[in-house]
Amino acid sequence: MQESFLRHTMRIALCGCLLSLMVGTLHAAEPLSPARIAVYFSPNGGATEAVVRELNAAQTQVLMQAYSFTSAPIAKALVEAYKRGVKILAVLDKSNETAKYSAATFLYNFGLQPLIDAEHAIAHSKVLVIDSTTIITGSFNFTKAAEEKNAENMLVIKDAPELVQAYEATIRLHAGHSHPYQRQAALGSSGTSAVTGRGNGEVHGNKHSKVYHVPNCPGYTGMRSASIVTFATEAEAQQAGYHKAKNCP
Repeated sequence: MQESFLRHTMRIALCGCLLSLMVGTLHAAEPLSPARIAVYFSPNGGATEAVVRELNAAQTQVLMQAYSFTSAPIAKALVEAYKRGVKILAVLDKSNETAKYSAATFLYNFGLQPLIDAEHAIAHSKVLVIDSTTIITGSFNFTKAAEEKNAENMLVIKDAPELVQAYEATIRLHAGHSHPYQRQAALGSSGTSAVTGRGNGEVHGNKHSKVYHVPNCPGYTGMRSASIVTFATEAEAQQAGYHKAKNCP
């Protein structure tokens, strides 16, 4: 009963009398196409699972706006989409540039270039637009806390092309005044990590075994270069699914 309620899919007509779209400058409201909408509620309502499922189905592009972004499953799904050739545009709030556990560094390490929107007091939007067909939005931040602890709501909207156009336009608008994420901004003034005290690039993960080593680990210097994935901090390696070698002190 609860599961069906949390995953309830509603067929509704979004009419211009209920919703006006504003993109950059004001435009007259126009009737919108009927849309299919699924709603998820936190805590533990399946929102993260729904986001990952939609990202796993992405084929061409993903446009993202995020305030707080620390969800490892969602970050991994974005990286996997990127590896499949999906174009990723991620526009994040400036807090992600200095946060200890931001997924921005995780994305950056895999070749994605997140953008930081620092033009506002808070860039508070939480939006994904996938393949110009699916919109994900609501109060739900892309975080573990939003899934497990907070009272949140999230909508997955399909078959709403006018709404897609509006969201894509505003995401690109914010991307236009954003700057590229800089990983070193998450480090202290001495160049050491605020999380582990180790400098940038000193955590080496084995991409085959998913085990990471730090400089004082016995196996650190013996790792094959072709197998090494470099992380700025231990927290970043753990977020990527790696665990510390057992022979490390």
